[in-house]
Amino acid sequence: MNILIDIIHPAHVHFFRHAISEFENHGHKVAVTARQKDVTIELLENFDIPFTILSKVGKGITGLLGELICRDIRLWKFCRDCKPDVLTGISGMFVAHVGTLLRKPSVVWDDSEHQKLAHIITWPFASQIHNPDSYYMPPGKKQYQYAGCHDLAYLHPKRFTPSADVVRAAGINPEQKFCIIRFVSWGAHHDVGQHGFAEDKKLKFVKDVSEHARPYITSEGTLPPGLAEYQLKIPVHQFHHVLAYASLCVAEGATVATESAVLGTPAIYINTLKAGCIDMFEEYGLLRQTTDTDRALELGLALLKDENTKQKCLQAREKFLADKIDVTEYIVQTVEQAGTPAAGKDSRLLREQG
Repeated sequence: MNILIDIIHPAHVHFFRHAISEFENHGHKVAVTARQKDVTIELLENFDIPFTILSKVGKGITGLLGELICRDIRLWKFCRDCKPDVLTGISGMFVAHVGTLLRKPSVVWDDSEHQKLAHIITWPFASQIHNPDSYYMPPGKKQYQYAGCHDLAYLHPKRFTPSADVVRAAGINPEQKFCIIRFVSWGAHHDVGQHGFAEDKKLKFVKDVSEHARPYITSEGTLPPGLAEYQLKIPVHQFHHVLAYASLCVAEGATVATESAVLGTPAIYINTLKAGCIDMFEEYGLLRQTTDTDRALELGLALLKDENTKQKCLQAREKFLADKIDVTEYIVQTVEQAGTPAAGKDSRLLREQG
């Protein structure tokens, strides 16, 4: 079977990388197309995943629209050569469009209820849409829910074991308190009109946190003056080892916030965007959410001052893991089934996987 995987965000590399190995072990041929965004290309290279770049992130609504059109055309041309039996991707607008043109099944993965525009231009063309069971919207036609979240495709205990040695090699003492702070660039179409940290309060936030734990900042954009000294400088593929040993994570981006929660590191999500997976982690006691910088600081300092915070989160993590599945197994079974000639005739096996 020929499988096309379209990767347009760094988190998508992690989501598919174990599945890629499984596909190849099963004798399938995998072709990966990529998009230049943040550290996506660096991650693909670090994990030795062959890829073809089709586009870079467009700037603003006009730039994103131009990228959509150009990338659709480039992906269609690419697929004429590699002849995929099935196409898959997170968000999935490109694979859904091209799959329709090629009359091949497309499997879309989506955990972002707020991306309504993307849904409008993607879902009518997709063969299957798969959402975590925390998804706000009830499943409709072609939608399937599974007991998990995207992060469990690569941070499930079967797929990832954090290493204190990796953390030490990065110059960080895993036995001392440190805090990961994540800033995003707010350049995606769904970021328009949204916000996280108040720009004029970032420096004070970091300084106040530094009185209780060493701050390490990871940012999509250039750091404001005074914050560069706190930038986390490690190979990007080692980030999850550091995150697992952190005492706290405060993130504007949902991806890093939920990764932190899955690893048992207490997380604070500061963003006006809402998502079912965020609410789910809050219910498990693994994450808190707010839209206010002062409130985020208050929550963060309370967590850092409580010596039992980390242990409480690790216990909550065990309950979470007991309720969820190894998502990589679900990805592999779902895509392999979709790529078989009989996949469209009987969806019972697909429904049973969740």
